[in-house]
Amino acid sequence: MEEKIMVTGVKGMYCRQCPELILGDVLQTRGVLDASVAYLKGVLTVKFDPGIVSEDEIRRVLENGGYPACPIGAPGTNPLLNALKSPFTRKK
Repeated sequence: MEEKIMVTGVKGMYCRQCPELILGDVLQTRGVLDASVAYLKGVLTVKFDPGIVSEDEIRRVLENGGYPACPIGAPGTNPLLNALKSPFTRKK
């Protein structure tokens, strides 16, 4: 089994429950072996088997969950700044 690591920024986090929602979606994806979220950095790290799942499929899972993948440090990845905005504008 081959393993690959994907590190990406995640837009839209604004509370401490957001990483749990992200991990819930990502870890249920077939081929994902492990995942972690650095909340204050807005960064997701995913270890996966590229023979089963691709980075594009993982990005689709994030997008469908309302937390699109983006470059690390991109606007919208800082949860503290996001919390200052209305949480009711979060798209699902």
